[in-house]
Amino acid sequence: MDPLLDEKIILTLNRVCSDFFKENLFLSADKEAYGPSKNEGLCYESCSRIGFEGDVNGQIYFCMDGYTKLKLLPRIAERYQIDPNLKGMADSVILEFSNQMASNIVFELQDGGFNVELTPPESLNHKMIPIDSNIYRQYIMIFFLRDRRERKYLGRVYLVLTMQKFNPPDADAGAASTPDGENTNDIEALSV
Repeated sequence: MDPLLDEKIILTLNRVCSDFFKENLFLSADKEAYGPSKNEGLCYESCSRIGFEGDVNGQIYFCMDGYTKLKLLPRIAERYQIDPNLKGMADSVILEFSNQMASNIVFELQDGGFNVELTPPESLNHKMIPIDSNIYRQYIMIFFLRDRRERKYLGRVYLVLTMQKFNPPDADAGAASTPDGENTNDIEALSV
């Protein structure tokens, strides 16, 4: 188990997100804040979840409020040459954008030696998403979006990373063990 695994993934997320906005939408995505979170869940007007499985398991939530979605949607649609006014296309456009960004993140992790694969993206707009802190570690990254050429503020984008906690092999057996590796059930039986 790599003790710096979470930090490596967070740094990868930060860099890929900033580069992806710059290269695809010509926008500046400045990291405003980041850190661990103890929130029991999340809910955003626009939320896409992309999971990854393999050497490490987790999810990336790409989230934004209504103002940011309103400002960002035409730029994303223009980039992918999609008419955002078509009924039902707005969510698909955002989902495809977040899926491509997550693909870049997974490629970076694969280049770093991790065997991980993406799971299909899922739209979770306007839904309460519970996050169990007994199973997942949670981190949040907030990016401030702006168009420097037009001097326009476009809102904030939130990336929430949940990483599945490490479960020792003894946890599946149901027997607790001491730091020395002794089974506590055996100790209790001997003391009777």
